[in-house]
Amino acid sequence: MSLAKEINEILDDMLAIQAESNKVLKEVDGRKPLYNKETGEKVTKREILELAKNQIKELKIHLNKMTNNGSRIKGVFNNQYYINDIIQDKLIAQNNKE
Repeated sequence: MSLAKEINEILDDMLAIQAESNKVLKEVDGRKPLYNKETGEKVTKREILELAKNQIKELKIHLNKMTNNGSRIKGVFNNQYYINDIIQDKLIAQNNKE
């Protein structure tokens, strides 16, 4: 997998997590009990949002390690051979809506 594609996947993951966080903020009533689907334990709205924040932070750390704090990607996205796959972007956006 190319570096540009790996970076795009991480950025897409970050956007998906942020979209879910926004959805939780708007739609979840913090007064009602929530349960972790995997463990069945009670969780709060605040814990869910904190988990999302930590996941984004971990992805940023991974992205910085992978790109050596951005120094490995100079020219990756602005060279003449890089093509942004618009169809793939639309599919990802559509999947995030569902």
